Amino acid sequence: MTQNRLPGIPHLNKLWQAVNVATELREKTRTRRTYVFNTHGPITFYLRAEKADVRVVRWNLPKVEVSLLLEAAFGWRMVAEQDNAGVYVVAHRRRMLGNFSSAMFSVVLPNDAHLALKLDDGRVTLDHIDGLLEIPPPEGDVYPRLLPAGQKPR
Repeated sequence: MTQNRLPGIPHLNKLWQAVNVATELREKTRTRRTYVFNTHGPITFYLRAEKADVRVVRWNLPKVEVSLLLEAAFGWRMVAEQDNAGVYVVAHRRRMLGNFSSAMFSVVLPNDAHLALKLDDGRVTLDHIDGLLEIPPPEGDVYPRLLPAGQKPR
């Protein structure tokens, strides 16, 4: 008796194995970190990053919490420091390897903290905003990338 098999099954099995290997590799190159900085009085939070998604939330606690997810973490160099004036986070993508990497920052700040972001091709989300938020037109070396007519944001 011959066994009836669908002709594409061996190919699907190989494809599924490749997907599993790719998923495992992605998880191994992903890094999650959380930094917590206790603060005293008003401070400045400064973040410098390239091609990063940044989510900012405010709270009433006297501390800064920075959680980050680095995809292809081998493509990043990062430093986080604190002094009396503020908290500073700099994430730099390595020249060659950084093309394969991305970063997501979730930043929780005290209500009285000054926020300074220096981004290259970044995206910022401000959560839980009530009331008027004024963002003046860009000046100096701030260049928003304008979308071509009809193109939707990513």
